[in-house]
Amino acid sequence: MATLAVLGLGNMGSALAHCLLKAGYSVCVWNRTSEKTKSFAKVGAVICASPEDAVAASEFVIVCIKSHKETIDLISGLSVSLKEKTICDMSTGDTSDADSLVSFLSEKNADYMLGMINAYPSGIGSSDTTILTVGSAGTWDRYGEVIRSLGGKSAQIGEKPAALAALFAGLFTVRQGFMFGMIYGALVCQKAGVPMQVYADQLPATIKLVNDYYDLFARTVPTEDYDDAEASLKVYALAQEDALKTCVSLNAPADFIRIMHDRTKAAWEDGYGDKQLTSLVKHMTEAC
Repeated sequence: MATLAVLGLGNMGSALAHCLLKAGYSVCVWNRTSEKTKSFAKVGAVICASPEDAVAASEFVIVCIKSHKETIDLISGLSVSLKEKTICDMSTGDTSDADSLVSFLSEKNADYMLGMINAYPSGIGSSDTTILTVGSAGTWDRYGEVIRSLGGKSAQIGEKPAALAALFAGLFTVRQGFMFGMIYGALVCQKAGVPMQVYADQLPATIKLVNDYYDLFARTVPTEDYDDAEASLKVYALAQEDALKTCVSLNAPADFIRIMHDRTKAAWEDGYGDKQLTSLVKHMTEAC
């Protein structure tokens, strides 16, 4: 069984290290502040005084700090050779940061894996948790079992580092779009004098529709079949216009709904009115 290292013992890094130890792996740990390593000595981890020691002792090195840029700074300062090591960065960054990290590791003759964790620290080790990765050829064959011990539904989606950053941005937009929708909805209701508890009590019924939206998206976007709309794009545009007018009349922030309305109205004007709302993916792609 491979010897692993975890560099960075914040909330997520600690969760990863504990999970690997529980799964029976030999784990070396390092953290900038040594205080956080003390509890790991009690559960069988090898405590390393420096990142060099941890990397030297390990084949597969998980880095869990703030960003790809900080990972480059950390790794570039090491005196130990990275040849035949696999560096798995669980930190974050945009597409250019990911490309820079992979380029740097390639220059050091190291294999790479970048991971996107779709869970809170409390979810690490769950059979339902997903960690999506990109990596050098062969890395998933060697270490996919390690990643699946951290999240049972984990998978590799390819080799291109930019793909993972793009997927993170896309999924993050979905989550944040939902949260901002609730926030903006609360603002307009407050302006109209609707008690927040009344508003909150109605959200579960609205949330149930999210599954229907997902079904529509999954049925139409991958196949680009946007015909036979039960509720057409122009129907949504008219509803969005009503919502926009309400926000404006109540002097409530309207920028969120205005973005949706403007995009939908533009597609309608370009001949998409009778198609599915999801045809906006095609319309906006063509407009880019």
